[in-house]
Parts: sequence; structure tokens; C-alpha cells
Amino acid sequence: MSRIFKTIVAAIAISTMCSCKFFSSAPSSVQLDVNAAPFKNLSDYGFFKGELKNLHPSEQVIPYSLLNTMFNDHARKKSFVYVPEGKTINGDEVGNFNFPEGSCLVNCVYFPIDERDENKGITLIETQLLIKTENEWKSLNYLWSDNQTDAVLDLTGDIKKVGWKDKNGSERSVDFVIAGKNQCKSCHNSNGQLVPIGVSAIGLNKNISIGGKEIHQLDYWKQLGLLSAGFEQKETAYINWQDKTQPLEKRVRAYLHINCAYCHSIEGPGKMSGLLLNYDNYNMETYGVCKSPPSAGKGSCNLKYDIVPGKPGESIIVCRMASTDLETKMPELGRTTTDNEGVSLIIDWILQMEGNCLVTETAGK
Repeated sequence: MSRIFKTIVAAIAISTMCSCKFFSSAPSSVQLDVNAAPFKNLSDYGFFKGELKNLHPSEQVIPYSLLNTMFNDHARKKSFVYVPEGKTINGDEVGNFNFPEGSCLVNCVYFPIDERDENKGITLIETQLLIKTENEWKSLNYLWSDNQTDAVLDLTGDIKKVGWKDKNGSERSVDFVIAGKNQCKSCHNSNGQLVPIGVSAIGLNKNISIGGKEIHQLDYWKQLGLLSAGFEQKETAYINWQDKTQPLEKRVRAYLHINCAYCHSIEGPGKMSGLLLNYDNYNMETYGVCKSPPSAGKGSCNLKYDIVPGKPGESIIVCRMASTDLETKMPELGRTTTDNEGVSLIIDWILQMEGNCLVTETAGK
């Protein structure tokens, strides 16, 4: 069975059916040449069919869902993967994926008009493309027009005022910052190379609903021929940070992993700080407990330690997560507001931690 046939069935099963209206301007299949100049308009790629703003994927474009997504000023995301016919994704022993040349990750950033009911409509802001060439990934960003008919290639970034109603029915607004091309690598950075964030075995380790039935997402990818049939998912402690049935520390580790570890890991640009926030780092000193920052001043909130057990008010990590000041906040990019749920999670975790940093202070004298 060809992948095109299987993905047609899959598209129907997950209720992402195309509109019956035919739009002659849209290509009938995905048009992606990694060696050609990028298209001016998102519609030219053929990732979606029908009216573009409905984001109905073409036959070879598969929706996917991450176990956790990073905070981005309350924006939401619809994500898709395209792999050329006849090619597959290989996974290594630790769950990292090696995408074949010509693959593309399509990430559509939007705000619901009303968080309580997404059926009332959405406002699309940008569509980010990560395209795999022979040896590397390259990023392209497309900004949606106000009338939501198409998205146009943009290299410089922008700021867009967005309004919506939150889950309590309150009116909200944000000056949403759209990153320029040169800023993408600031986050999508592993050992100096541009890479995807979250799209790995642990990031996709969840069940999804297909035709009303539950299936593990990685098994689904195997069925579609996207993922090598021999790939085996190993047990992992990485969980959904919003799952309140899970232990608090596991939730904290999951939150910090998706929001911080792309930078604060041994492969990321934040490794020079000595603070490593990947979910499976159990060295509590490098995880921040009683660890002094490499520099003092505004960036450290004039505090002594990244994490002080029992004292969130004395912990740099809380100060920087809560701040919106450009010289203080962390992460530096991707937000202009505070993720109150995330900050509360870290505060609760620190409050229940036992111990103190007095031994560290004594040792330093």
C-alpha cells in the first residue's frame, strides 16, 4: 500500500478532510525543492488543500502532536510533517530522529478567538517551516495576512497585536513578537547546528485518537511508513507537565525540558552557564540547586543561587521566569508575558524542597 493511499485514509480518520470546493491556484501535491529559492507564498508549497486558512493537510502531510509545547505568549500551534514518498525517518538509540532530505516540519502559530471554544475561529499569525536539506535544516517563516487568505515569506520578523478571550472569558491582548530568520538559531541550536525542538521519540511519546480509536503516535507513524519499522521506543520519565496525576518533580522536569533545555543542555548555547535543565539530568547541582550563576547583577536578579530549597523568593530561576524585563527574563526570546502556570509550578516545587545552601556558602569561605 503506497504512503499516499495510507495518508488519504489517515486524513479522513482524523477528521482533517478537505473542503469540497476546488481552488485552482493551489498545487495538487506538495511542491518542495530544497535546492530552489523559497516560494513567496505559503500556498505555493501545496502543504494544504482547499481554503488555506482551514489548514486541511494534503495527502502526504501528516498532523502531529507534541507531548509538551513551549510557552509562547499563550499562542497555540498546529503542527504537520512532510516526508517525501519512499523515504523514512530513522531514529537512533536515544530517540533522536534523522529526517531524510526533502522533509519539512510545518508549524502554524495561532490564537483562538475564544479559548473556551476553538470552533468560533482562530487568528493565524505565522507558519514556520523547517526544511531538511542534505546535511542541515534551514528555516523559513511566513506571516499570515490580516484577511487570512495566505502567508507571505518574511525574513525580518514583526510585532503583531493580537486579541482573544481566555478560558475565563476575559479579554486578553498581546504584542506578539515574530522572530526574524537570524533569530531562529538562537533557540533551534544544538552544537551550533539548526535543529527542530521537541520532534523526537520522547516529544511524540503519547497516544492520539485516529478514527475514534487510541493509538500510540510513534506506532501510527510506523503504520504510515514515516518512521522506520524497526524503531523501538524505550521507557522514558518524560511526561506531560500539565498532568496533575504525576509527581510534582516529574512535571517540573518536563516543563523545564521543553521551555529551557533547548538552550540549557550540554548541546545548547546555554551550557556555558553550567545550568543543565534537560529532564533526565539528576545531578542536582548542575540542575540549579544551590548553584551560583556565572555572573552577578541584573541577569541574576542580584541573588546568590539558581535554586534555593524552600525559598522561591531567593531563587534566580523564579525571578527570571516571572520577569518581562529584556535584560532579566528567561527565556530571552518567545515571550513578552509571564507564564503564570509555569512559574507557580516551579514555586510549588521549590517550596517542598528540603535542605539549604549553607554548606555551599561555608565551603566557599
